[in-house]
Amino acid sequence: METAQYPYSLKFSIASLVMMILFIALLFINVLTADSLVGWAVFSLFALAFSLMFALVVVKRLMPALKGDIALQLDNEGISDYIRNVSINWVDIDEISLVRGRSSSSVRIGLKFVSDYGDFVTISLRWIKGNDDDIYDTISTYYQYYPEAETEI
Repeated sequence: METAQYPYSLKFSIASLVMMILFIALLFINVLTADSLVGWAVFSLFALAFSLMFALVVVKRLMPALKGDIALQLDNEGISDYIRNVSINWVDIDEISLVRGRSSSSVRIGLKFVSDYGDFVTISLRWIKGNDDDIYDTISTYYQYYPEAETEI
């Protein structure tokens, strides 16, 4: 099998930034209408937190999406999640399942041993471009194919 690569999701990165802007704008409008010193103090704390989170999303998610960087890679060695910087060899995987959520799904990978992450690793598909079911099907196909190839050698 050839290497499968999935880039960062530009659509979700932009949607996250738009939602953040809408929430801070709502807070700003409420502070303007209240016109109180306490309101401005609260707004400045939220504005600081907003600025930090906004910068983090731009640097960690939007810029890689614009550059077309790879977020998830499947190859003959294993699965590499470049968002969390986690790589797992196929031979170390005990089971794989898809966990559905409200806005996106996650792939839950059960390990044959207890690692620094515990006995399972969860890869969120939120920031990965592509259909969640298709990504999971591809991961399942690789998982089913490579352990057999490993034992034949």
